[in-house]
Parts: sequence; structure tokens; C-alpha cells
Amino acid sequence: MFNRPERFAWPQSDAVRLVQDLRFGLLVSEYEGELCFSYLPFLVDVQEGRIIRLRGHFARSNPHWKALQTQSRATVVFNGPNAYVSAQWYTAGCPAAPSWNFVVVHVAGKVVLHDTPEETWDILLDLIDVNEASLPQQWNVEGYDPARRERLLPHILGFSLEVERMESKFKLNQHYAADDQLGAARGLEKDVGTDNARAIAGLMRQGVERAARQGEDDGGVDVTTYLDKRKTAK
Repeated sequence: MFNRPERFAWPQSDAVRLVQDLRFGLLVSEYEGELCFSYLPFLVDVQEGRIIRLRGHFARSNPHWKALQTQSRATVVFNGPNAYVSAQWYTAGCPAAPSWNFVVVHVAGKVVLHDTPEETWDILLDLIDVNEASLPQQWNVEGYDPARRERLLPHILGFSLEVERMESKFKLNQHYAADDQLGAARGLEKDVGTDNARAIAGLMRQGVERAARQGEDDGGVDVTTYLDKRKTAK
């Protein structure tokens, strides 16, 4: 079950872009009551703004692929930036406690194993092309020793995950007042300054700007009152 309060919704296009940028996730499935986990690089196939397929490969020594032969449904977790948010960065009138902001996308579907060297090699070629593309100089796979390739391929198994559902959660203090969100963004940038902190701050600023353009209520200063109202509504 994926817990995502509506206030933490975010445009699907941004969630798709995050997955395309990360291209590395945690594949999770169940086998005979036990959870199986594999950290893997992925190709992200997008059609009409929607992720339709993820492709990758297992080492054959990884028993996870054997479990997927029996129970093929899986979820891939793509963890984006995350950062601790100190309560000292909010306005004086905000009684909120410290929290942790984060971005995550879950992509779920059915895994199909591609048990031929040709299918696996095609996936490997695409993975190399996609990941080499951002480098100033690309590694030429044509120069790779064919004999070594033939020795390695039997130890690798390609697969695809046919996407049935994608869910994202962008927890960025959207239910706080705009001044509190911006204060936290400044604190993350100035007092922390890591790549994660700056990325979360940038997303928080985007959220404030988006809400302002849409004329949305900024959630009020007293977040505890906001949460109490939600509890009463239930």
C-alpha cells in the first residue's frame, strides 16, 4: 500500500522526469511470503508522457529473477532527493516540529524475462547508449572484445517491467504557509548546502510558485490546526 495524501501530489510530468534522470531504483517483489530486493539500473521507456516500460538486467547469480518466474508482479522504487527540515527555519508564528522532506516514485507492473542472448544484448546496448550520452566522450562498445562479450552474456539475463501503475509522493511542506516553505528552502540552501538539500529547496520553491499561479490557499500558518481539522473530518 502506498500512502500519499493528496496534498503531496505533484505533476506526473515531473515524476516521469525524475525517473528518467535517476535511472536507478530498487526492484521489490514477493515470493512465498518473503520480500525480494534488487538495486538495478533501468531504461525508462516513455510514450505520450507516460512511463510504459522499464528495462534492465539481472546477474544470473541473483536468485531474484527465479522468484519472478513464479510471481512476476513487482514495484520499482525510485528515491529522489531528501533532506531534514529544521523547525528554526519557519516563521515565528508557526508551531510546526522538525520534519523530513523527500521525493519518491513507485512504478509497478509485471516483469517479463528475456531469456535469449540477443534480447539481453539489446538491453545492454541501450543502457550503454543512454548512460554514455551525457559524457563528453563516449565509450565505443564496438571496440569491446567479442570473445569476452560471449563469455559474459550467459551470466546476464535481460528483463522488462510492463508498467501498470505509477505513484509519486513529493513531500515538500505544501500544507505550510508560503513564508514557511520559503524560509525552510532558504535554510536548506544556506545552512545545509548539500546537493540533496538544494534539490529539495528548489522543488519547494517550485511548489510555492505553482500554488501562487493557481491561486491556491497556502495552508495557513498553524500546521497543527490543519492536521486537527483533517482528523476531525475523518
